[in-house]
Amino acid sequence: MLNGIKLVRVDFRLIHGQVVTKWSNTVTAKTIIVVNDELSEDEFMADIYVMAAPPGIKVEVLSIASFVEQANAGQYDGGNILVLFKNIEDVRNTVEKGVVFAEVQIGGLGAAGNKTSVVKGISIDRNDADNLIYMKDRGVEVSFQVTPEETKLSLDKALKKLGG
Repeated sequence: MLNGIKLVRVDFRLIHGQVVTKWSNTVTAKTIIVVNDELSEDEFMADIYVMAAPPGIKVEVLSIASFVEQANAGQYDGGNILVLFKNIEDVRNTVEKGVVFAEVQIGGLGAAGNKTSVVKGISIDRNDADNLIYMKDRGVEVSFQVTPEETKLSLDKALKKLGG
């Protein structure tokens, strides 16, 4: 199940230059699936993300419920799919609904509020950490990596930077 999903990434920017030029090429993505409830209901903004993808890459914008339904129906068992989430909470909600990814990569997350930088360009707070620990406890490998050229940072090392 989910063998077609080559990368699950959390990046608040969703489809942007780094995802298009680096990550989609790294995993040779043919499809990008953006999973976000609000965006799935905003046709105008969803269309902007669809247009941001390079030619030849199909983009779908789905709610968490629709993504879970399609995953359970086996629709992601084949292919080269890049799944993007806007935030960690959305991934946790997806995992809670029974879709357990082998790995989740944390990419760009801004430094708003009481967030602590764990890697340049990636900041998390205690709530984010708790959500990531929840996923790890269910067998999901969690790592932090902004670009393919950078070394992955494990969740354990990130938590030490957070102070936990």
